[in-house]
Amino acid sequence: MMHLSYDQEIALIKRLLAALNVSESDAASLAAVVTHSDFTGTYSHGLSRLCTYIRQYMVGALVAQPDFRCVKDSDASLAFDCGGGSGIAAVNRVYDAVLERARKYGVAAGVARNSANIGCGGYYGHRMAEDNVIGIVVSNTYPCMAPYGGADRLIGTNPIILGCPTTDPNRPIVIDISTSGVAIGKVQAYRRENKEMPEGWANDYDGNPTTDPHAAYCVRPVGGHKGYGLAVFVDMFGGILSDALTSAEIPFVEDLKPEKTGFAVILLDIAHFLNVERFKEHASAYASMLKNSRTATGVKEIFMPGEIEARLIEERKVTGTDFSDALQAELEDLAHQIGAIGEDGRLADLIPAC
Repeated sequence: MMHLSYDQEIALIKRLLAALNVSESDAASLAAVVTHSDFTGTYSHGLSRLCTYIRQYMVGALVAQPDFRCVKDSDASLAFDCGGGSGIAAVNRVYDAVLERARKYGVAAGVARNSANIGCGGYYGHRMAEDNVIGIVVSNTYPCMAPYGGADRLIGTNPIILGCPTTDPNRPIVIDISTSGVAIGKVQAYRRENKEMPEGWANDYDGNPTTDPHAAYCVRPVGGHKGYGLAVFVDMFGGILSDALTSAEIPFVEDLKPEKTGFAVILLDIAHFLNVERFKEHASAYASMLKNSRTATGVKEIFMPGEIEARLIEERKVTGTDFSDALQAELEDLAHQIGAIGEDGRLADLIPAC
């Protein structure tokens, strides 16, 4: 079993991406988001998902040096073409541009096309909190969910991310949810480990519930028709408004073709609406009210959105975290293929000592 500290995982990812000719700035964005994912317990978008990114770079499905550009600038609204590069790097670039306009106008939005998987959404919620803004990020994905009552894969897991600050910088309020009950990456992780899935995650080809990850055809929408409706509107914002593809048109990640997804970033600069500290104090008082309310029978503690993940990353930045032998072997094989290590080398050669 491989054990990594936070800084070791960051360094490992950067060294792997350097072998693929990914720019230092894009590699830094990928490393930060992938590591945040693992250290908050969202393994589906951590090193496990990095294996997919590496394969995409190897065949050109992700462009290592993309032509990222703004295609429409209307002051508080921006539109971008991401050039087929990393969706993680693209969201961070668009976020930076939108934040600058939000500081000026109070509210700003950016949409982007020709993108790819955006990784762990909770990272962007934490960015919002650090920047004293409240906002939302949405992105469409390849189809792995059926319309409510249907059996065909036509809609993505289409995540929605929101974040805002509180008086405790380590405890922002963050939501990172897929509009499916679980992210497809979790099904893929169970498939990789050949483990039975929990009930309620997925349906088979005919729309019947299954716990076999190899038989899983569609993940289920969260909340039934409600999650289905939210997923549709993520396609409206992230796909159609950005002039990108809708989920049904996006190739499956296993095909290793350019994804051409779309996303949207909307930010509100709190200072344009009221004093930032007043907002934080009110938000914290609201969180305290919820946390200190009566618990249901058998429940020990009420958590705010994002609190469990915030605790995990705080703890694991001290202790480090473990990765399976299967994932270590897969990364090592890929490292050999891209020339990050020689034939006789080991993945450990890319990991700096603590």
